[in-house]
Order: sequence, then C-alpha cells, then structure tokens
Amino acid sequence: MDYTIQKQGNLLLDMYEQYKVNIVVLDKFAENKEDLEINNKYASIFMQEDSKLWGLIDEVVIRSNGEESADVYLQDDTFIDTLNVVGITYIPEQYEFGVTVEMAEGYSKDIFMGDESVCIVPQNVSQIGGNVCIKQGPDIEPLIYKVVGTYVPQEVGYDEEEANFIFCPYLNYDQHLASTKNNIYRLECRIIDAQKVTEIENYLLKYFIAPSMAGVTPSGYNELKLFYEYSFIIPKGNLEEVIDPIKADIKKLKIVEPFIFSFSIAIGFIISMLSIRNRKAEFAVMRSLGASGFYVFFESFMEQFILCMVGTGIGSIAAYFAYGNLSGSQINKILIFTACYMLGAVIEAISIARVKVMKIMKANE
Repeated sequence: MDYTIQKQGNLLLDMYEQYKVNIVVLDKFAENKEDLEINNKYASIFMQEDSKLWGLIDEVVIRSNGEESADVYLQDDTFIDTLNVVGITYIPEQYEFGVTVEMAEGYSKDIFMGDESVCIVPQNVSQIGGNVCIKQGPDIEPLIYKVVGTYVPQEVGYDEEEANFIFCPYLNYDQHLASTKNNIYRLECRIIDAQKVTEIENYLLKYFIAPSMAGVTPSGYNELKLFYEYSFIIPKGNLEEVIDPIKADIKKLKIVEPFIFSFSIAIGFIISMLSIRNRKAEFAVMRSLGASGFYVFFESFMEQFILCMVGTGIGSIAAYFAYGNLSGSQINKILIFTACYMLGAVIEAISIARVKVMKIMKANE
C-alpha cells in the first residue's frame, strides 16, 4: 500500500513539474498587462529576499516603458547618442524590442536581477567590455555603465534609428535613472513549484485584487500602503483537471491504508498464536519426555522469532529495492508488525509451557 501511495505521489510531483504556471499582473479590470504604470514598491514583492515569494518564483519580468531618454558619452566625454533608457530584469527579446542580443562571456540574464551598473547598448555605440557614461545634467555626476552586451535590430519593422535603447537592470534604473515612481509597465513571473499556487494566490491578495469579471476595487490600502489598483491572474490551464483525480486517489489510499495495516497486524498476531497452538501434541510429547516448561517456551518462541525475522527481512529487502530507501514511518510499521507478531507468540508459548501434559494429550485424543 505504501508503494502504491508513493508511486501516486511521484506521479503527482511529475505532473506539477510538467506544468509551467505564470503570474501575470494586470489592470484592475484584468484586461491589459502592459502600460500599467505600477509603483516601484511592487518590485520588492518579487525581487527582495525577505519576500515570501523569494524561492517560489523565477523568470521575473519587470520593465519600464523606455520613454525616458539619456545622453550617452564615452569616458573621454565624446558624445555618442541619445538613447531611450529601459529598466529591465531579463535579456531583451526579439519579439518585444526587435533586437538580437549578444552577451559577454560569463554574464547571463541573472545580472539584470541585481542593481549593478551594467548595460546593453546598440552594437554601433560600444563594444562588449567597454564603458559608457550617462549624463543627466550639468550639475549631476555622470553614471558609468559597463557594457555586458550589444544588440543589432532585426528585420521585423525596426531599423537602427528605431532600435535606440540602452537596457540596464531595473533596480539600477529605478534608483538612478527613473523620472517617476510609477515606472513598472510590465510585471510577470513563473511559479517554480505548481504545488504552491494556492499559497502564492493568498499572499498576492495582500497586494492585488482577486481576479474578477466585475473588476471591483477593494476599499482601503494594501500591504504596501497603496490603493488596490491592479489585479493578477495565474493561468492554470487544465492543471486542476489532471491533478485532482490523482489527489483523490492518494486521499482514498491514505484512508484505507491504516485499516489494511491494522488488519495485517491482527493476522500476524493470530498466525503466530496458531502456529504454536497447532503443535500442542508435539510439545506435550516433549514435556512427557522430561523437557521443562521453560525449554518448551524457549523453543516455541525461537521458532516463531526466526520465522518472523526471515519474513520481515525478505519483506524489508523487497521494499528497499522498490522504494530505493525506507522512510521512518515504514521502518516503524515493520517494527510494530514484528512486535505484534512476537507478542502473539509469547502469549501462546507461555500458555503451552504452563499447561499440564495430560490436558494437552486429552485435547488431542
């Protein structure tokens, strides 16, 4: 029974792993997922280590709208171009920005989840590994960014003049380059473990509106001390249709399993008693030949002990190969069965050892 429950449990885990479930933040009417103008405080929910979502999500997608511009210079004050600044948590993709990005060796998308002063610029602006300066005004210290990637526009309606972005980590952008606090225009992420969907939904309700066709905004403030202005959806597809039957099977098996285990214990207890009781005549002969009651008890007990050890040993080895290991609960069940089996043997062995020889002989006439 344990093997069946574990097999169903493994199947359930496989189903959870196969499903990729996302969190998508929308407006309060659950219609649009872009141009949201979300306050920068919401980034902390998805990006800070002290958030309850930390470790439960990945593939965090946060970006600004790219409408802010900045004058980009070389470190020798040579003016390069005026580029639109995009704060982003991922490597820009072709379908979204019409660019193909080449990253420096040793750098990945994770660099954009931090607040380092790095950037991706057009290929004709700087080479990978170089530095560029962003000047925001004559009285403001220029910001130096290391170029960790370059891009070229693709033939999807973009040309070099249109693809004039400088991409930098969102947290760095929010701290140094953003002109407004409401600078998040897209917010999505992926749930690592689909088993945590309900837990994550309950947590998000502290900050966002529950999905609703009516689009009713809750009164008051959320946990960020901001008005409830945005909703979220977690598209599950047919996840529940696949998972629920497996959960139901596991629940039924867990209900039945204690009864089956109790039944097996009772059978072991009775069998050990009957195995000794059915040999009363043999033990009576031993007593009549001078064997002591203790010797009869010891022999009958040891016979059952050896049988029990052989049986439980074979079963334990089979279970070990089936599971790969034995859990604490499985070991406890083996010990409980062994104890109950031997208890039955002890009770009957004592009874046989104490009964009079003539009484046993008469019972078998």
